[in-house]
Amino acid sequence: MEQSDIIQISKKYPQAFKSMDPNLIDRFFTKNVTKTGFLYDYESSNWTDMTTVGVLDLKNWVTDYNKHDIIPDSEIKIQILDLQEKIAVVKLEMDWAPNKKGCDYLFLIKEDTWLIDKILWQSTL
Repeated sequence: MEQSDIIQISKKYPQAFKSMDPNLIDRFFTKNVTKTGFLYDYESSNWTDMTTVGVLDLKNWVTDYNKHDIIPDSEIKIQILDLQEKIAVVKLEMDWAPNKKGCDYLFLIKEDTWLIDKILWQSTL
């Protein structure tokens, strides 16, 4: 049951971006969630500087990122890397735009329910 719950919560992360629904952030993420990562600029063939955002910036990103419907309907690969009583680590791989993939590590905590607390990500080449 725990693994199923963790997979379902992890799916809320890309769903929030695809549906542009910041309410999913309120429901399935901690109040202090952070997202840290590296974006690859395909035009310049360079990595951007590390970016870290908190919950408000994450909500803004969610409401803006897919406004031109760029997230394809492709497979999302989710793998639980570690599961303890109160913490879990999940690897999520997906297409965030046509021909632009990403690898995200979700760090979840369990209080009353499982919630996403940290996201560590990068574009994949």
